[in-house]
Amino acid sequence: VKWICPTAPTRPVTFLCGTQTTAWCDITGISENMEDDMVSFNSTAAFVVNLLKDEPGNGVGGIGMGAAVALYSASATCYITGREQTIGRLRTIVGINGWLPAWR
Repeated sequence: VKWICPTAPTRPVTFLCGTQTTAWCDITGISENMEDDMVSFNSTAAFVVNLLKDEPGNGVGGIGMGAAVALYSASATCYITGREQTIGRLRTIVGINGWLPAWR
């Protein structure tokens, strides 16, 4: 089993009063109607696609914000330098305590 565990970049998170912390995207609040930071999710999905492009499609997963990134990256088509790219054929997607960004 090979584990790849990237660390999110440090950025201010609005929900945490602008505190600098590791986060894949900005969170403005927690509710069913919250707006997702799609600019960050798209760039993070592109990062995940690049990270996993040479790996077998065994699976992708995450916890919390990482689960949201895994689900979004696996379900979305990413555009990297004008080229359409996807993670490919994944066998498994695991998300714990997360959400599906842009589900609306």
